[in-house]
Amino acid sequence: MFMKEKTSITKMVKERLKTHPAVRECILMDIVNYSSLARVLEKELENHGVNASISAVKMALLRTGEELKKERMVFEKNLRKIIGSTVIQLHSDLMVLTMKKNAMLGRFPLFMKIMENARFFQLIQGVDTFTLVISQEEKKRIFPLISKEAVDIVEGQTAIILISPYAIINTPGIVSLITSTLSYQGINITQIISCHKDTIVVVDWDIAPRAYEVLEDLIRSMRK
Repeated sequence: MFMKEKTSITKMVKERLKTHPAVRECILMDIVNYSSLARVLEKELENHGVNASISAVKMALLRTGEELKKERMVFEKNLRKIIGSTVIQLHSDLMVLTMKKNAMLGRFPLFMKIMENARFFQLIQGVDTFTLVISQEEKKRIFPLISKEAVDIVEGQTAIILISPYAIINTPGIVSLITSTLSYQGINITQIISCHKDTIVVVDWDIAPRAYEVLEDLIRSMRK
């Protein structure tokens, strides 16, 4: 009975921590006061109809913290292996076109003809629209096709392509790491596309050198 109760409290503490990602990070970094945190969570559990002593919550936190650290070690090992084996390419002078579905579906063969010779061509289907990332020199061929169906046009774009090992397909957290790394540097992403082993990040051309540098530094850091 005691073991069942202890397991139940641990499970509930884990569930509460899922709603506090910042606290989880503090636990992983060993900068949390477990006694203070136990008092906070004890009150949260009480508000959810669960009565548990502060000492029991603290024990559950300590146990959960050890589990989280082991999981993080495996997680970071996989991240380092994949990011460290990633190569990076850059394609400049692109534009991002978002159009209504009719613009694409009614002229699909014409778009495919352009794709055959385009220097860069990426097509993404949304619920009501298609977004096309294409080389700027195709502007004269593309614009007559989308005409009134255009929803948004963003020129002066650059694509940074991260080519990773096959393991990226089954490894969580890769895209999150890439986007958060750029976000922390104040770099806005116009589009992000995942294509098998490739992660394509589209940014404004004027910040592309900085974005490239940031991602290249990330890759190099993972190789150490």
